[in-house]
Amino acid sequence: MNVNLKRLKGMWASSRNLLIIALLILAMSAAFIVFQTSEKSATIVDGEKTIEYTFRGERSIRDALLDNEISLGEMDEVSQPVTDILENGQEIRINRAREITVVADGKEYEFVTAQRQVDDIIRQLGLRLEELDMVQPSLEQEIGDDFLGEIKITRVVEEVVTAKQPVKYSKVTRNNQSLDKGVVKTVQSGKDGLRSVTEKVVYHDGEEFSRTVLEEKVEKEPVEEIQEVGTNVYIATSRGQTRFDMVMYVTATGYCSCSQCTGPGDGTVTASGARTKANHTIAASSQFSFGTEFYIPYFSKNSNRGIFEVEDRGGAIKGNRIDIYFNTHEEALKFGRRTLKVYVLD
Repeated sequence: MNVNLKRLKGMWASSRNLLIIALLILAMSAAFIVFQTSEKSATIVDGEKTIEYTFRGERSIRDALLDNEISLGEMDEVSQPVTDILENGQEIRINRAREITVVADGKEYEFVTAQRQVDDIIRQLGLRLEELDMVQPSLEQEIGDDFLGEIKITRVVEEVVTAKQPVKYSKVTRNNQSLDKGVVKTVQSGKDGLRSVTEKVVYHDGEEFSRTVLEEKVEKEPVEEIQEVGTNVYIATSRGQTRFDMVMYVTATGYCSCSQCTGPGDGTVTASGARTKANHTIAASSQFSFGTEFYIPYFSKNSNRGIFEVEDRGGAIKGNRIDIYFNTHEEALKFGRRTLKVYVLD
């Protein structure tokens, strides 16, 4: 009796285990059926086109592309491996290969790529970027299919240079009553100084782009030029203290009334209509009106005490040039050509 009871209990336990296993298999089968038959979705982004893809069961990314009749070019790229199993809610991005132009180092690189981020495009091309180089558009920017420009790499180099530069001297002018008006005397010559200038120079593609001064240091101070300008307007003549308008140095020559000096015609009549007179008549440029008096210290011991009057003109008499009238041709030749100090009287 006891033996039969034990056998019955063993048979009951075995049957219960089989039932549990059967129920588990049934549940798994039901879950599998639900999984296989439930509807799932994924998004395919192909450039400007977006496709909402619904599917049941297990599908790979390649299957999704085939189902939507999407073909890939040799260099096109998909965001995930096409062998991956598609998950519910997944987004698939397709980057179509296109021609991109990159300008760098004076060259244009044209190549086909599916990359979209500027940094990745440059890396794929194998171009090395230094720390200061500039890229336009920026490295982080993604270019769309409508991008029609070019990627520009500007090589940037900085250097610090120090150069010696002159410091220009200044000029100081001061009045001196002891000097005649119009006389300028340099009492101290000017000398340039010297400074060192340190600058940061920036080059873009080998061409200088900017300079920034970092430091300036004067190594030698400049010496200013000092000039004294005469303000005295009085000169001692036979008339006493005589006021003058200006003082100048002229080139003086002599002439007479002969045809060699004045040409054909009456050489004794001046351009002003006055008769020529030694120790009195001079020819000067038109900047001095007829009747202007000149005091010439060189002739101060003559009968005219050095005072002459502008009464004549001459074809060669221009600027600081005068012609002094003499009675004879011999006297004019003897006088020759001289540089004389002349006071133009008020």
